[in-house]
This record gives sequence, structure tokens and C-alpha cells, in this order.
Amino acid sequence: MIYLEFEYFLKNFRLYYDIDNISIGYGCVDNVQIRIVKRVEDDFWNKKSDIDPQNVVWKKWNGVDIPFLFDRDDSSEIITNIDGKISVNYDIVASAFYFLSGWNEFVNPSNDEYERIDYEQSMVKKIGVAHLPVVNYYFDILHCAISQYNEKTVKRLWHEHPFAVALTHDIDNCMSAWLEGSFSELKKGRIFSIPALVLKRLISRDDWFNFDLISSIEKQYNARSTFFFLPEKGKKGKWKNADYNIDDKKIKQAIQKLDDDGFEIGVHGSFGTHVNAQKLKNEIQKIKNLKIECNQKSKIKNQKLVGNRFHFLMFDAAKTPGILEMSGVKYDSSLGFAEHTGFRRGTCFPFYLYDFEQKKISTVLEIPLTVMDTTLRSQKYTPEKTRNEIFKLVDEVKKFGGVFTLLWHNNYFSEYKFTGWKQIYIDILEYCNNNNALMTTCGNIYKRITEK
Repeated sequence: MIYLEFEYFLKNFRLYYDIDNISIGYGCVDNVQIRIVKRVEDDFWNKKSDIDPQNVVWKKWNGVDIPFLFDRDDSSEIITNIDGKISVNYDIVASAFYFLSGWNEFVNPSNDEYERIDYEQSMVKKIGVAHLPVVNYYFDILHCAISQYNEKTVKRLWHEHPFAVALTHDIDNCMSAWLEGSFSELKKGRIFSIPALVLKRLISRDDWFNFDLISSIEKQYNARSTFFFLPEKGKKGKWKNADYNIDDKKIKQAIQKLDDDGFEIGVHGSFGTHVNAQKLKNEIQKIKNLKIECNQKSKIKNQKLVGNRFHFLMFDAAKTPGILEMSGVKYDSSLGFAEHTGFRRGTCFPFYLYDFEQKKISTVLEIPLTVMDTTLRSQKYTPEKTRNEIFKLVDEVKKFGGVFTLLWHNNYFSEYKFTGWKQIYIDILEYCNNNNALMTTCGNIYKRITEK
């Protein structure tokens, strides 16, 4: 019997491992080289029930305690080889499907004040694995089993680099430093810097309109990043979208220059687009039209628009995968917790989403978000502790040759209201560069993973 969760597991596994010459079975199967045991009950996925975190079995793999969600006995070896028949004795398929598909979010759509999944109610919080890419450990178990037949299974997607870093910037505000920055300076008692901030806006550009600054920093490390521009301006009810108009001449010029310099332009879907395909299509078309206009003025052939990240990281586990696919999006990068760093879907590998409404594997690749600046700022860590927290996550991603996705808003490069955060970003680039990371756009990550 072929299980859809097994197909989903293998489709995402094959993105990073070559297993064409290896036969793998799941459950009660014969005549395969590797058999993965099935512990999940056949009707579990139909009942829309959740696991009991108290019943999770923990086993060490490479010195790390790993949760197995559907097993009830920890007495077996994880991998056994008896007379040439290799068996993975824990249900890594069901556990991986649970995390990657977002099953916990699907059956328990608990939301915070912004209608986002609440980290405190999530299963990764309940079992304490937010900073552990558990799916990568499941994949590593299967890879270890496969290595007994074929050692050369890992795809070298990043070539000479051991891992990749997807650098991203959500452009929510780029016209408000004169106001928000002035208020921040006033609160700090630094009233003499306010006239300079306002004057800069009047005679030049707002201090948060700093795309040249960001690109110049990244160019020093031979890095490129993705800029997600928000096509909607103003408020929608109580929700605030962009403080700029996407058709503004200065915005168009900035996008053209970024495009010409090899940076990527993506769409930052506004409030409500994560459940409204037509609205998302309209916003994508706005950015496409703008890029077409830029192409007419430039001698450089600009990149195609393929990627999205939703404003405020909005994402509905049931509806959004289908919305993205209907809208023609190739990749998304919204899946991270607003309140916590780490691995919301248990992986540092980009993966195909799962469409619960259609009960099928989506064509949309998710590039999961690992760290966001506002999350770090809300934790009120010292700069040293902030760096240490980030570097630990980078090291975990490097261990598996995965992708560390970083979101740094453009206003966090300003010393007005966000003093010191530009230097932390530079320190992250320095650390990743010293670890020989490929620092690039989400679009390049997508291309390397999906193109044969």
C-alpha cells in the first residue's frame, strides 16, 4: 500500500538525496532494501486528532535526543541490519509528515492577536524542539541506512559551500524614520538629532529609504538578498500595510537599481492575501508590471518574480498552500514564528508544502524562516546574547547543509530607533562568511533545489 504521507516524505527527501538506485518501503512491504516501520494508526490522519506530547518517545541520534511522535517503545535500535535486510525501527515518516505538513497547525489553529499561529500553543513549544530541526535528523537516519548500500547520496546543491544563507528584507516602512525616529530620539532625550533627521527627509531621502546602504554592505561579502515589497499602502481595518506607494517614482528607481545589481524582488503579500487568491494575484501583478517597466529602462535582463512572503508572517495551514499555488507563486518564505526563532516546521531544508484541502503535495516550495530581527528585539537580549543565539542556529543549519533564512527589515539598518542592529547584521554576515556559507537570494535557493 502506498501512503500519501510516505510520498510526501520521499518527495522532500529526494530534493537533497539521490536514491534512484535504492528501494525503500514503508510499513508491511517485502522485496525492498530498506524498510521503515509504520507505527501511526491508519485512521489517524482522517480523524483530525493531535498527538499527546506526554507519549512522545525520545532516542539519541548522533548524541542528540530526538522525538519520535508515534512510537511507544524506546527499546529498539534505530537502525538494524539483519542478514542484509535494513530496517529503520521508528516511524520517521509519520513524524516528518506531522512537522513538515503543519499538522499541529491544521488541527489546532490557535491564533495570536494578529491571527497568526501562537508559538506558545504549538507542538514544537510543548515538546521543546523549536531550535532543533528534527526532520533533518529523521532524514539523516534514512541517509545513514542508505549509506550501507550507497555512500554517494547527498546532492551538492551549494557546490563548494557547506550550507546556504537566504538573506531577506521585508520592506514595510521606508518613509517613516523622520516621524518614528524623531519620537524615539525624543524619548531618549536626544533632541538635537531630530532636526537633522527631519531635514534629511526634506532635502534627500528618509533615513529608512536605505536600499543603497543595505546592498553596499552585502556586496562587501559577495552576497545578494531578496527584497519583499508590499504592494498595498495604508491600513486595512486595524492592520497596517506599507507606508509607501509601490508606484512612487523613488520606489520604482530603487527596485530597478536593486534588480540591475543582482538582488531579487519578491512580493510581500498584504493582510488578507494568505486566504484570498485573487487579491494575491492582483498584488503579484502590480510588482510584475513595475518590473516590466523597469526592464524597458534597463539593458540588463531582470529576474522573474517567483517568490512571496506574507506581511506579518500570516499563514493558514489549511488554506494558504492552495492560495499560493493558484496565484502562481513558486516559493514562499513565511513559515517562521513571530515570537520565537528556530524551526517552525522542524526543518532547515526548504520543502514542498502540503495542501490539506486538496489532500495533495503542493508545487510551492517553502523556504522556512529561521530568524527575524523583531523577534530578537522583543526578547531584549544583550547584543552578545543575540549573536550567540543566532550563531547556534547557524551551526545547526551547517550541520545538515541546509538553509539559514534571515529576515532583517530595512529600518533595522538605521541608528534611529534601531541603534546597534545594523552591526549585528554585519556580524552575522561575517560569521556566515567565515563558515564559507553561500549567501544569496531566495530565488537562487529555489533554482538550485528545483532545477535538474
